[in-house]
Amino acid sequence: MISHNAPTPEKHAKRALNDLRMELYQSEQHLMEMQLRADYYRARIAFLEEVTKKGIEQVSDQRKRQQEASQALRPGLKLTAAQ
Repeated sequence: MISHNAPTPEKHAKRALNDLRMELYQSEQHLMEMQLRADYYRARIAFLEEVTKKGIEQVSDQRKRQQEASQALRPGLKLTAAQ
């Protein structure tokens, strides 16, 4: 019974492998979050630079036109009855 539950290099390796896989997963998640955060700040900086150069009215009008154009290209969802 004792020899069956004794820590072996294989059991240590299996436990370490599971721990490392979890660490890798968490690191990848953290990296994705940081990339999203960097993209967010880049977009904010670009917006504020544009407002500084052009003024808020021109930036607002330009964004409104872009939004309307993207909605025109993207038709709304159509619901159909289940058959």
